[in-house]
Amino acid sequence: MIPKTCAIIPAAGRGLRMGRSTPKQFVEVSGKSLLAHTLDTFSVAPFLSEILLVVPEDFLDEARELIQGRPCSGADGPLFSVVAGGAERQDSVYNGLCRLPSHCRWVMVHDGVRPFASVRLLEETWKAARKSGAAIAALPATDTVKRVTHGSVRQTLPREEIWLVQTPQVFQKEILLQAYEEARRKGWTGTDDASLVERLGIDVAVIQGERSNIKVTTPEDLQWAEWFLSSKAESTGIEAAGGCP
Repeated sequence: MIPKTCAIIPAAGRGLRMGRSTPKQFVEVSGKSLLAHTLDTFSVAPFLSEILLVVPEDFLDEARELIQGRPCSGADGPLFSVVAGGAERQDSVYNGLCRLPSHCRWVMVHDGVRPFASVRLLEETWKAARKSGAAIAALPATDTVKRVTHGSVRQTLPREEIWLVQTPQVFQKEILLQAYEEARRKGWTGTDDASLVERLGIDVAVIQGERSNIKVTTPEDLQWAEWFLSSKAESTGIEAAGGCP
């Protein structure tokens, strides 16, 4: 029997760089919110048993409505639940970790505003983690990378060693929970989950990510998302605002 895998989708940020009053995860693109596009993919991932959606406390009702309207939820899909987020992403993920069911053995964390990750990418990251205990999706850098401080170049970094990290990130539940609890005790902060696991001295496997798996952060990203979805709809002949893929 395959151990149960749960997903935590942190979507509790305010998205200030987007310049809108509505948090970016609830901004509509091609007829549905960015968060709804993300959930479409997670709804059909066959190895997930439960999905915890972490949102701002004042958007809990909107998130519950989003889940209730899922065309692919029900007996044949994963269970959904909504959790209030914290002040920072790290706090939100920890809130999700504390709500995981006891039967959960593996945890997938994925940014709510990365709506274009494929089911294939989710599954490949999950399979890599089950072999090693921890795995992330990432892309090798294609540009020259330099370390810059105070407006001046300090070092040119070896490009072949630089990877641009994405989500999903998948971990054995005990590993990720230990990393987060240690971070809370020692005041560690990290911009992703793997950075906390690395501080435990645990190796994290890397698999090839996807160029289209962008994190929608700026108005320009939103324009690209509109173009991507319209292009996808044209190529498949399916309405972008339709049901689950």
